[in-house]
Amino acid sequence: MHRLFMGSFAIALYLLPTTALYHNNEHDHWNELRGLTINGSKGLNTSQNQNSRLPLVIDTFQNPTHNDLGFWHGSGENLSVQHEPGFIRLFPTDPDQNFHTQFDNHLCYSLVPWYNEFLHVVFEGTDQFSVSLNQHNDECNPRRSPFPSVADSVQADRYVMHPRSEASGGDEDGDDDEDWDEDWDNEVDMDTDRKSKKHRNIGNPRNSRLKYSNETVEIPPGRRELYIPLTHFEIDFNRVVSVSFNGFYTQEPITLHCVEIVPSVPPPSPENGHFHLPGKLPSGRLVLRCSRPNSFAFGIDDGQPQFSQQIMRILDEENVRVTFFVVGAGLRDPSSNFSTFYKEMLKKGHQVALHSNTHPKMEALQTIREIDDEIIQTVQVFKEQLGIGSSYFRPPFGTVAARLRQQLARHIPNPYIVNWSVDVEDWLWANTSTPEKQLEAFYRDVSKGGNLAVMHYLHPTTIGYLPQLIQHVKGAGYEIMRIDQCLEDVSAPPL
Repeated sequence: MHRLFMGSFAIALYLLPTTALYHNNEHDHWNELRGLTINGSKGLNTSQNQNSRLPLVIDTFQNPTHNDLGFWHGSGENLSVQHEPGFIRLFPTDPDQNFHTQFDNHLCYSLVPWYNEFLHVVFEGTDQFSVSLNQHNDECNPRRSPFPSVADSVQADRYVMHPRSEASGGDEDGDDDEDWDEDWDNEVDMDTDRKSKKHRNIGNPRNSRLKYSNETVEIPPGRRELYIPLTHFEIDFNRVVSVSFNGFYTQEPITLHCVEIVPSVPPPSPENGHFHLPGKLPSGRLVLRCSRPNSFAFGIDDGQPQFSQQIMRILDEENVRVTFFVVGAGLRDPSSNFSTFYKEMLKKGHQVALHSNTHPKMEALQTIREIDDEIIQTVQVFKEQLGIGSSYFRPPFGTVAARLRQQLARHIPNPYIVNWSVDVEDWLWANTSTPEKQLEAFYRDVSKGGNLAVMHYLHPTTIGYLPQLIQHVKGAGYEIMRIDQCLEDVSAPPL
């Protein structure tokens, strides 16, 4: 029922031949301090190369293990890649898979000097993926949790420059944009979005010229470009850790040739289809940890009806309040008695929040209409069965990228998208011969600074360990509360 979210970034780094097809294991952390050098010197830090009038070249994929800044790049969640000097080819099969290229592996990297500039990516293949800018944690310490911290993501196809032959004309077959209402259309130029969707697999049929890494060069046929204003990423630019590519919802390969930050975008012209930048779509706020000092929150997902009274009794005995993330289909099932249970939990002061309608990996859904249906159906059943609304949403399996974030913001005012920095790992250990590893996982993440947990009440062992988990948190000096309270939401009930 659940995927380890931080596993997106937990990978082993292997030194490979220059040409290789490979995927990474999940045993080592992607940010291990490897101290890569180029020509005997360390990679750039925050005091170097900050003349924002010149492009900041992040990655031209000359090396299989590190980028042009001298820091690590690589894949996570078993994403297979093929490297040759000058490109990296990604073979995605799942939206959780990702490819990161880092700004630094020790410290927070400041992109403030480039804040008003543009992320420029040269690539080939599909544009059905998200581009993310990832933020370091408060301590700028890769050994603290969460690492990386929050990200902001945009959908690549909205920012692709289309040559004249792509941008003119187009078929009239249906696409998901017909579902977007007029108010939403006013936020962006929807014509740009439609063109990018209808021509997403067409290569560049002619060479175009641009200012590229301070040299005027040709973009060879077949390659495509996208430009994203850095202002479209809402993170702390004083502590950036990486650019990443994720949220793949097709299995079409993507070949990356260049990732850089440039000071300007080519002006509209017939050759580039009169390209102009779209507006930024509203997007849900991703949270991984509590902001209130000395607070801790349990987010409890998915349960079995036969364990509901036991969970209620434990929480009463420990005198703590938690947040339940509830699947809409379970509320509709009268045999589960979940509606009665969650109404009782609401009366006791617990928070009840959204967890989709049928628990799919929503970023894997092929159409915006399907994502919308999952959101709309669960919002409706909350009103019908519980008489409440919620702006808190936990994505099934922790899978989140640009499409889900944007659609949540379309349907829910100012949504919080809640993942976690502490994982009980009940999905991994509860039904094994070593269920006590759930305790080990929890204690480990708390010791690393995590304070927002994910767990389920699907297995007797997990429920049996819950009092110990609560006592451990109390013993560490934390006050346990609902997630809206730990995030200092002004609409949350007082402590």
